[in-house]
Amino acid sequence: KVSEHALKLAQELGLSKDEQEVMRETALLHDIGKVGIAEVILNKPDRLNPQEWAEVKRHSQIGEEFLQPLKVLHIEQSMIRHHHERYDGKGYPDHLKGEDIPLYARILAVADAYEAMTSERPYRRAFSPIEALTELERCSGTQFDPKIVEAFVTILKKDKGFLRKGGK
Repeated sequence: KVSEHALKLAQELGLSKDEQEVMRETALLHDIGKVGIAEVILNKPDRLNPQEWAEVKRHSQIGEEFLQPLKVLHIEQSMIRHHHERYDGKGYPDHLKGEDIPLYARILAVADAYEAMTSERPYRRAFSPIEALTELERCSGTQFDPKIVEAFVTILKKDKGFLRKGGK
């Protein structure tokens, strides 16, 4: 699903066919670094303690390192490393801000967040699509690039079934 959302965003934002394909393929791998995180932490049903949260936050760097031997994947490595950066600079791992965050990573951040919110987690119920959309809009300009949130809203509103079925 993350790759589908990322591809639709790339299309809506007018990226080239090649860029769209990079976006789609890399979105499939965006959390590959989680292979380096203990399963007990990833599946913990309760709130993570500070040490566990620090460990989870390493997954974007682990993912980048995992792809380093494939030197042709610089864009993909950057996208995986920076998909948890925040538009206001309060993300991780490098605290990049605004346009300093690579475009692909800003796109992936919105697609990944929407999918995470609308998925059941051990520690919380899934948001409805409309609740998730409301949260994306609330975080536009702080956590997320406003242009990308706006494009995602446009995509979801084009989906005739989205609003008719209460966003499901």
